[in-house]
Amino acid sequence: MKQTYKSALRRTRDPAFLQSYFSGVGIDIGAGSDPLSAYTHLFPKVRRVLAWDKEHGDAIHMNGVPAEAFDFVHASNCLEHLANPAQALARWLEIIKPGGYLVLTVPDEDLYEKSVWPSQFNAEHEVSFTIHKPYRAMPASFNLLDLVSDVARIASCERIALIREHYDEEQPHLDQTLHGAAECAIEVVLRKRPAPSLARMLEAIQLAGSASEAVARCEDALALYPYRFETYHRANHELLRWNRTDALEALWAACVRRLPNEYLPRLYKALGLITLGKLNEGFQQREALWSMIPWHQRTTVQPPDCAAWKGESLQHKSIVIWSEFGLGDEIFFLRFARILREQCGAAQVSVVCQAPLVDLFRKSAAAATICSVDEAHALAPHDYWVYPHDIPAWLSLDIDRLPNVVPYLRAPGEGSSFVMPGNRSALKVGVVFKGAPTHENDRSRSLPSLAILESLFALDDVEFYVLQKGQGEEQAAEYATRFANVHDLGPGLHTFRETANAVDALDLLISVDTSITNLAGAMGKPVWLMLPRYGDWRWLFVREDSPWYPSARLFRQTGDGWPEVVERIRDALLRLRDSTA
Repeated sequence: MKQTYKSALRRTRDPAFLQSYFSGVGIDIGAGSDPLSAYTHLFPKVRRVLAWDKEHGDAIHMNGVPAEAFDFVHASNCLEHLANPAQALARWLEIIKPGGYLVLTVPDEDLYEKSVWPSQFNAEHEVSFTIHKPYRAMPASFNLLDLVSDVARIASCERIALIREHYDEEQPHLDQTLHGAAECAIEVVLRKRPAPSLARMLEAIQLAGSASEAVARCEDALALYPYRFETYHRANHELLRWNRTDALEALWAACVRRLPNEYLPRLYKALGLITLGKLNEGFQQREALWSMIPWHQRTTVQPPDCAAWKGESLQHKSIVIWSEFGLGDEIFFLRFARILREQCGAAQVSVVCQAPLVDLFRKSAAAATICSVDEAHALAPHDYWVYPHDIPAWLSLDIDRLPNVVPYLRAPGEGSSFVMPGNRSALKVGVVFKGAPTHENDRSRSLPSLAILESLFALDDVEFYVLQKGQGEEQAAEYATRFANVHDLGPGLHTFRETANAVDALDLLISVDTSITNLAGAMGKPVWLMLPRYGDWRWLFVREDSPWYPSARLFRQTGDGWPEVVERIRDALLRLRDSTA
């Protein structure tokens, strides 16, 4: 076949390749067994050519290759093997220096593919190419003029040509590239324009001084780098910073359109819809995405051998809600046990949950049967099973008219191993300042130190009870020795039942987003939640209340970090203390 060899011989007759296109240091993407480096002696201005093939990594993302690293990129018969050629082109242009060249060769869908799809000559071809047609002739056909136009802001097109050297018109149904000197290809040469790097553009977005400036800079970055997830992610954060939530749905829809085969764009689009209050649409999109995930990535025990519930009638049927993800998630979704029973008519609702929650769930009589994941094998047969996160995909939910099921957990009231110390007539406020360090957003959701809350501890007539477990326990113990009104309850809390009793004894819980927040909310206990600017979907984007937990009040970061949040909480706490004195 030797397509690079054939094109190299042809290009030696072209002064543009000898003097401009092949000059300096290049990278040969999809080099294979016929690398451009074997023919660099034919091009006097080439200093070195590196090879990039399957063993080096994915050709679309080119992980580890820095921006503006090469004078030219060569890709011969590679792009047709990639599911998203537009994304690959954009990435390949990133690694070229301004003024450098992308030299691209792809098989023509008429000359090479013979207008037949899937390819009859190479089953590994993901897509086909034509220079331009006013219609899609084949199912996975791309117009190269459209792809070139798509990157026009960052590259000019120096040439685009159909190469049919030594092609025999008398043998149109043969793969003429296998033997002889025939080329059946489209050759494209793009020249990189001077353009700011992605890193610089993302930094510029972050430095915007107004909403209009931030939006404009987001639009500029998306125009130059529309195939990089990082661009959308930063734009998302900055639009939230300026309360431009109206632009978020379109942002993630565009991301999915550009990166249709990637997981994160689809996940963020689904979560964005949920956080905007579009519950059914968002949960349905997430269910479709997560339905492809193996069970062991969602739960610790394999779901039962019965039908997965997809919204079928539950009249006179039994269903089990299966354990999934974190403790806070299982507390949050326990509300649906009652909803499935009372509103969907299920004859029996059972719940499989993580072991620390079993006793509390049973004491609250939330479902007919509550068992731990370790006991799940002994569960009686059910008609259906369902993951908690999938339930809202099959129910008609209005964010402003959610079913009134709170409280659905209650303090057991017995077996508490702690005593509430301090001034009994003072306001009793619980504190949780860190979540589990394994959480993907823990760096943003947890407070860096208990010192951030010192202005609260200085208040008179308020007793603080730190309910911290795990991360942060040492700080809680230290502060209990420094402040007379700070008490460390963590060592006495060994179960969720004991924690529920402690929460029940409080007037208020102030907490970061962790499982105890969901516990207090499910009990109907007043809870003030400290949130980063971009938090979990259940807290929505801008609301100060929670339709999921009517007793919750939300204090979000607005740009000045945690100190500003704590100052607002301090003012609210003063008003609460004075009103209850």
